[in-house]
Amino acid sequence: MPVEALLLFALAGGAIAGAALLLAGARKRPPPEAPPASAPRLTDGEVVTVTGTVRAIGAPLVSPLAARSCVLYEAYANIYETNDGPHRALAAQIFDRRMTPFELETSLGTIVVDDVEAELELLPRPVFPRRIEREVAFLRQHGREPALAHTTGFEETTIDPGALVAVHGLVRVEASDGDARIRLTRLGDEAPMTIGPPKRTVLA
Repeated sequence: MPVEALLLFALAGGAIAGAALLLAGARKRPPPEAPPASAPRLTDGEVVTVTGTVRAIGAPLVSPLAARSCVLYEAYANIYETNDGPHRALAAQIFDRRMTPFELETSLGTIVVDDVEAELELLPRPVFPRRIEREVAFLRQHGREPALAHTTGFEETTIDPGALVAVHGLVRVEASDGDARIRLTRLGDEAPMTIGPPKRTVLA
């Protein structure tokens, strides 16, 4: 075969091989990614349940029994009757709750939980280790004799900064200079917001 024919044959073979490689590469190329879905937005006046991380606004509260830094606490003193038998009867209960507004860092952005009253969906736990001086102060604050500390069971629940919680409430959106400030408030005069363990975010 003449040299010119061999060169043409080699060039043609190289072109065919290159085209095959390009075609194979095109077939293996992954499909383009779909554009990300837009995040849901909160609307003024809707009722929602959102889950997020608690951030304190300013100085936090200090719980009366365990002395924990928190944004909400519920404290209980269960006063029992003393008798000679093995059983105790509940004679009275002291209940104290305080809350301060706080921020909730969520997938929807930062939301201000703007109220000083909420219902907790968390059960109180016995305070351990006990702090007798705080128990006595708690009894005195509520008009009870300090000696009752020996026949009283103390329990407390707190919502601490950094806790992951779900909040159910009414959305309020306030626009200022192009920025939107989102708040959660109570549902009505007789319907406070609720705070509990983490849940799936639900937009009404």
